[in-house]
Amino acid sequence: MTKAQLKLNIDNDISNDNEWSDRGDYWLKKINPIPQYTARKRRIIHKPLILSGHGIKLNIDRDTLLIKCGFTHYPQIREEYRFFPNDRQLPSRIVILDGDGSLSFNALQWLSDQGVPLIQIDWQGHVSSIGNTYYAADTKLVNRQLEIQVKDNGFEFSKWVVLQKIKNSYQTIKKISDNCDTAKPILTKIKEQETKIKNNPPCNLASLLAVEGIAAAAYFRYWYTLPLKWRGLNRKHIPPEWENIGTRIGYGRGGKSNQLANHPVNAILNYAYAILENQVRGYVVAAGLDPTIGYMHSNTKDRTSLIFDIMEPLRPLIDQHILEFVLSRTFAPDDFTLNKNGVCRLHPQFARYVVKLMYDIPEINTVTNKVIKQLVGKNIQINL
Repeated sequence: MTKAQLKLNIDNDISNDNEWSDRGDYWLKKINPIPQYTARKRRIIHKPLILSGHGIKLNIDRDTLLIKCGFTHYPQIREEYRFFPNDRQLPSRIVILDGDGSLSFNALQWLSDQGVPLIQIDWQGHVSSIGNTYYAADTKLVNRQLEIQVKDNGFEFSKWVVLQKIKNSYQTIKKISDNCDTAKPILTKIKEQETKIKNNPPCNLASLLAVEGIAAAAYFRYWYTLPLKWRGLNRKHIPPEWENIGTRIGYGRGGKSNQLANHPVNAILNYAYAILENQVRGYVVAAGLDPTIGYMHSNTKDRTSLIFDIMEPLRPLIDQHILEFVLSRTFAPDDFTLNKNGVCRLHPQFARYVVKLMYDIPEINTVTNKVIKQLVGKNIQINL
């Protein structure tokens, strides 16, 4: 082996060791490009604060909330945030992504007094813990929900929801594909299902879901043709399936599950849909509706069926933003990890960026209010 080859191997080994740290710094800069309070005049800004990593700390220090972010790579400068009561930059919510650390009882009380929800999301996209959520149902609206459920209005609402989902799916593929030749037969297939609901509407929920399934199969078929861009593959390998956007269904030891993501895009979508679920939940609760009274998804104990109903027309809109994001980026292997069961997870700083991206989507507000209006016949404007 020549000296030049030896030097190249050493350089590659060093690059491999530093890649995780480099990617952490890369995404960290995109999350917080401007440190807190650097502006000359503190503007009123209420945005979600997203935390991840090991050793997250939330405690009260001299009547202020002191937050120390977790560590995700080395070397790393630890982020700290200090908030005062009724702060002009108080977070609209605090989101903890699959992290660990400590939270004092005084901090919980402080967050409750200031009306700041605390949300915890694990790597599978489960919203596993929510703090400071007050629910007071509007009796008239809940009675209206029950009335709709008993009558055929519930099925009419379900047809409208599926129709909106198919329409949005069509627009997502059209936008992502730029109406290319490859996408045209897929767009035609999706359009056929939209026409079927309009001109020959299904007579029951099973036939309605069959139409939705045909549209969804065509919708995801186009995803498989989309390539991802990568860098650094000469230093670290990736599974061949990661070269393109693959199926939404993952395969784990427990069987098929889209929450056991085997692919980077599915891992990203798990976080995206978790944030969407939490946002829709906030709208439903704020409107005074009962989230357990649904129409498309089965009403079982402790299942918030209405949340999942309302999410359906929103999913293609979320997909569009995620697809635009992943197709415009060049990823590195260390943006993701693959465990011994073949489950893909995001770099913690990358996960923070994905969640930040989700909270910047304005259509969620507009479409959710539109769906609620369609359900209860009343325009309830809610801004969370």
